[in-house]
Amino acid sequence: MNRSIAILAAIGLAGVLMAAEPAKKTGDDDMDFLLGKAKPSAATSKPVIPKERPQTMPGAENPEARMGVVILSNGEKIRASLATTREKPIRLWDDKDEKYKDIPFDLIKSAEAKITWERDEKEWHFIASGSDLKEFTGKTYPARELQYEVMLINGQKITGGIVSPIYATGSGQTLTYVLNKRQKGDVGQTLKQLIYVKKVELDE
Repeated sequence: MNRSIAILAAIGLAGVLMAAEPAKKTGDDDMDFLLGKAKPSAATSKPVIPKERPQTMPGAENPEARMGVVILSNGEKIRASLATTREKPIRLWDDKDEKYKDIPFDLIKSAEAKITWERDEKEWHFIASGSDLKEFTGKTYPARELQYEVMLINGQKITGGIVSPIYATGSGQTLTYVLNKRQKGDVGQTLKQLIYVKKVELDE
C-alpha cells in the first residue's frame, strides 16, 4: 500500500513540473503561435488514474464542437454543431513551406475551398489483362483537386491540401462532410453534380 501511494505521489509531482514548463520556440512563426495557444492540464492535489476511454460515435457529444455553418458547392447551408475527429487536429499540407501543419480545431475561424483544377476525365480500360494498350469507352467522369484557405482566429491564413471529416450534429442526427484534396465522380456525372464543401465558418 505504501509503495502504491509513493508511485501515485511521484506521478502527481511530474504533472506539476510538466504544467509549469513553458512552451519551447520552434523557429516557425505559425507553429509557435499554435503551441502558444496550447493550455497545459491543470495540476491536481490528488493524482487521478484515468480509465480506458470509451468508444464514441462521431455524433456523440463532443466538448471540442463549435456552432458554425457548412456551405456546399450547390449553395446548401447547414448550420449545426461542428467538430472534426475527436482530439485530432486538422492536418494541412503547406505547399509553400513544403511540410504538414497540424492545426487545432479550436483555433480555426473558417476554411474556404480553392479549386486547383477540375475537368471531365475520359473513362478507359486496358484491352486485355497484362496489356499496355488502353481502350476508351467514350464516357467521362468528373474530377477536381482542391486546396483550402484556413483562417485562424488571430486573422492569420494558411493554404494547402486537406483530407479531414467535419461532423455536423443537429436535430438529433449527425451528417458527415469531408474536406477533400481530390475528388472523383461517377461515370456520366457532371462537375456540377460532384458536390464539395465550399466553406466552413465557425462561430467565435
